[in-house]
Amino acid sequence: MNRTALTGVVGIAALLLAAGCNSTSTSTTSGGKPLIAEPTTGVTFSEDFNPYDNNSVSSSMGTRSIVNEPLFEFDQLDATAAGEHPWLATAYAFQNGGKDLQVTIRPNVKFSDGSGFGPADVAATFKMLQNPKANTRGVPTQASEPTVSGNNVTLHFASAQYTGLFNILSNTFMLKASMANQIATDPTVTIKVPLGTGPFMLDSYSSSIIKWKPNANYWGGTPPESAIWTPAIATNAAASDALVSGQLDWAGNDIPNVYANFVNLNPLTNHAWFAAGSTVTLWFNLNPGNGGATGIGEAAVRKAISYGIDRNALALLGESGYEQPASSSSGLILPNQAAFLPSDGSMKNDLSISGSVPDAATAKAMNLPAGMDVYDILKGAGWAPPATSKYDSSAGTFKSGGNCDGSNTANCWTKGGQIIKFSVYDPVPFSDYWENAALMSQELQPLGMDVTTKPAQGYSDWNTNITSNPAAWQTAIHWGSGGSIPYIQFQNWFDSKDANSVAHYQGWSNADADAALRKYESTNPSDTATLYPIVQQLEKIMSTEVPDAPLLYGADWNVFSSAKYTGWPNQSHPYMNPSPSDPQMPYILMQLKPVS
Repeated sequence: MNRTALTGVVGIAALLLAAGCNSTSTSTTSGGKPLIAEPTTGVTFSEDFNPYDNNSVSSSMGTRSIVNEPLFEFDQLDATAAGEHPWLATAYAFQNGGKDLQVTIRPNVKFSDGSGFGPADVAATFKMLQNPKANTRGVPTQASEPTVSGNNVTLHFASAQYTGLFNILSNTFMLKASMANQIATDPTVTIKVPLGTGPFMLDSYSSSIIKWKPNANYWGGTPPESAIWTPAIATNAAASDALVSGQLDWAGNDIPNVYANFVNLNPLTNHAWFAAGSTVTLWFNLNPGNGGATGIGEAAVRKAISYGIDRNALALLGESGYEQPASSSSGLILPNQAAFLPSDGSMKNDLSISGSVPDAATAKAMNLPAGMDVYDILKGAGWAPPATSKYDSSAGTFKSGGNCDGSNTANCWTKGGQIIKFSVYDPVPFSDYWENAALMSQELQPLGMDVTTKPAQGYSDWNTNITSNPAAWQTAIHWGSGGSIPYIQFQNWFDSKDANSVAHYQGWSNADADAALRKYESTNPSDTATLYPIVQQLEKIMSTEVPDAPLLYGADWNVFSSAKYTGWPNQSHPYMNPSPSDPQMPYILMQLKPVS
């Protein structure tokens, strides 16, 4: 998705030259050249580094973890044990059926001010998170305060938390106990001088650029970089200009025409790797009074819609090739989570179109089970095909004989006097999603479905409507929750008990899905013999009920230059989620090597 900032372009060279005007700097010159990193665009800087206030500059820019580190670094692209990296903690172990989590704290760690870091600081950080207003990182409900024994801290949760490890250990940033107590009292307190154990500490602040210098007390050794600079860049286009001019080394946003505008200018040093970090889906609004949509209340219709979409076109035309087409109806993020697919291959490549024919809107997919093309799905569910349709059963292709645009029902599938009719609601500024909505309309109308587009003028009204106004939308394209394990996305899609879940917004519930989620939560991940069948039950629900239709694998934005540093995560060495943001920033920064 294009998260393009709707603000003016800032000249990056002028920005860097002016950066020292309003700040005091004591930068060190050790290590390689300053690394200029831009995790996101469009952020208005403020002198506040509170890692638990979502409006602070460190939170908005995603730079919390270079100062306030996590206990573990989890590669969100790798669901196996190889994706776990001990950080401020050296080990963890579940107890009490998963309700207690014992964490062993790394010894001999210091804060940047030279004071010692230890279990008491970890306990204070998690005690602070018992204040719901401070718990911005999604740590599950704690049953009681943490307990400390020697170098171990035991966290006590109200329910088993085998599936909550990422938020607990990787997405929670450790504080000095005194600072944790301060935030517990006032979660939005302004912190102008951040203090942590991370590889960097604040060097200087201005409203145009923040400079970070190495932490001389860092437990992990001297960082390879002499400094990290995070400039304020207003737009994706400005970030592109900065990359081309050598004024930016690492960008975490969608760069317009990145290959033509940046990578191909110097392929030896200019790179982009948009790893698959989530599953983008088409949400179906199944609430009563859903704005006049018809047909989508049937699982068979939703399944036919899914099989009728040419995902290759969405990826190439809507996403400029930055995001890959979803290949599996399971909803899993592939290839990251391929180990969880059924061993019989039934959901491997079952959505991959074999030979895109946009004008004919072919609906024959690779590895398609018998009776699973658009025509057979709808015919089997009692829908009458368009009167002028032609169907080639051997090829699995179908034409309605004319577009079903509501003007002539002879071109539409019909049942009980109704046609399949819905709109795709997305913000016009999301240019990629808006293009994909138009593409789906063009693909599905020749298949006998009246599909149109409905514009939202911006993110705020769109998000408000899809989350709280069922009468305002019918379907919508939306990115997934991502995560290294399938639970994270399935919980968001399926959990009808969660008021912030997609299921709640859609008005969809499934008792089997809720029960499977509860089993997943209480199953030790090392018990794969028990876990895999549970995950595959959730995959089957996604594939057969299709509450959300998988469309694309959403990109983790990552554009970088190897002119100053090598050792970046890339396609051939995918050791970490590559985006320049929390919580993986310190892990990546410590892997880089300066170019001599």
